[in-house]
Formats: sequence, structure tokens, C-alpha cells
Amino acid sequence: MQPRKKFSVFVLLTGLICLLAVYIHWHRQGQTGKIDAAVISVTGALQTHFFYVAQGGRTIFENYFFLVNTKKRNEELESQVRLLHSELTSAGELELENKRFKEMLEFRNKIEQKLLAARVVAHDSSSDYFGIRVDRGSRDGVHAGMGVISPHGVIGRVLRVTDQYSDVLTLVDPTSNIDAIIQRSRARGIVSGQAKQLICKLKYIDRLEDIAVNDVVVSSSFGSIFPPGLLIGQVTAVIPNPNGILQTIAVKSAVDIYRLEEVFIVFPPAKSETVIKQ
Repeated sequence: MQPRKKFSVFVLLTGLICLLAVYIHWHRQGQTGKIDAAVISVTGALQTHFFYVAQGGRTIFENYFFLVNTKKRNEELESQVRLLHSELTSAGELELENKRFKEMLEFRNKIEQKLLAARVVAHDSSSDYFGIRVDRGSRDGVHAGMGVISPHGVIGRVLRVTDQYSDVLTLVDPTSNIDAIIQRSRARGIVSGQAKQLICKLKYIDRLEDIAVNDVVVSSSFGSIFPPGLLIGQVTAVIPNPNGILQTIAVKSAVDIYRLEEVFIVFPPAKSETVIKQ
């Protein structure tokens, strides 16, 4: 390198060093020059954008995890609500069951004949046969012809028996025949069902007998199949027959067979008891 160029480079470097020294001196004194202003503006803008981007990213990240945690918490709360609802429903069913059992126990204590509690396991779904099935059979001493009742009234009689189950022909079946008495007038007849209907009819009542709508129909002691005086139903219609000797009487059963859950099977009294009563 030529001496002239070396000298020029030396002078230039010396000048730059002096300017740098002056800049450093001014910077330490708190003075801001154009260069500082430009650097601060550029870096400040970059720092500002970076801050907002970082802040936004952190907010999104926090919100995401907040939503995830909220969803998880909601699912846990929904699961707890379902569990509590199920427990409440079970408690309600248990309360109703206990109420029915208490009612049945009180009813059982009022009946002199031996009663066997049974649970209804099925209802017949055919249109021409009205029956139920219970979880008691021959191993429990049940046999065909026994009466079946509930605290609400007469249900019917045992039709078929297996070792563990029994089919019950209810009083609303057309082939059923139950001896009955009008409680008020003491008129006596036979209660039978009607085809494809849940309304019974009281047969063999003389047209001169005093029968009125809302009269109560109860069981008789005939055959000792049912306890005497047990509710059968209520008269809903009385149709005189001017050309005959009998009346047509409709009776609504006191028991809704399709809502039965527990029943009693009536055991006939011992022969010695029957002789004493006679």
C-alpha cells in the first residue's frame, strides 16, 4: 500500500474512533443524537411488536388450556349430575317400594287367612286374555284356584302353576267368574270380564234388585277363595232389561292390573277352621 493511502486510512480510522468516543461520551451524559433516535425507534418498534406477539401467544396458550380445563371440568360436573340424578331416582324408587311394602304389611295383618307375598314378573300382552305372572309356584305351596289379591282389592285366581311361577287369571278376563256382593243392598252376583275391555260385568242380578251407579262391589265368603268384604270394584252403569228378568251392570275394577308390582296369594283356611266358622 502506498504511503498516501495508508495515511488516508489512518486518518479515517482516527476520525471514526474520535466520533465513537464522542458518541459514547454523549450517550453516557444522557444526550440523544439522531443515530440514537433512529436505533431506539427501530429497536423499540421491534420490541413492541415482539411484546404484543408474545403477549398474544401467551394469552392464546392460557385460553386454550383454560378452555380444555373448563371442558374437562364440565364433563366431570355433568358426570356427577348424572350420578346424583341416578341416585335420586333410585332413592325415589326405594321410597315408593318401602311405602308399598308398608301398605302390604298393614293389609296382611288385617287378613285372617294365610297370605303369600309375590312379585309380578310379567303382564300378558294379548288382546283376549288378561293375566299376570308371579314369582311363586308349587314349591311355595301354590296351586291352581287360589285367590290373588292386593291391598287395593281382588285381582283374580291362579290359573296355571309351575315349580317357580304361576299364571293368574285376572277378574277382567272374560273367562273369569268371581262371586260378589253389592255392599249396600247385599244383592249377589258373579263378576266376569268382557272381551277386549278392562270393564267387568256383574251377572245374574234380578232386575228388581236395588242397584245404583257408584255402588261398591265386594267379595263374598263363598268358597273361602277370597277374604270376605274385599273390594272388587264400583258400579259404573246399570242398564235395565224390560224384556228380561236380569239387569246389565258394568263394574270398574278397583285394581289396575297393568300397574301391579306386588300381590298376595290367598291360602284357603284349614278344614277345621272352616267347620268352626260354619
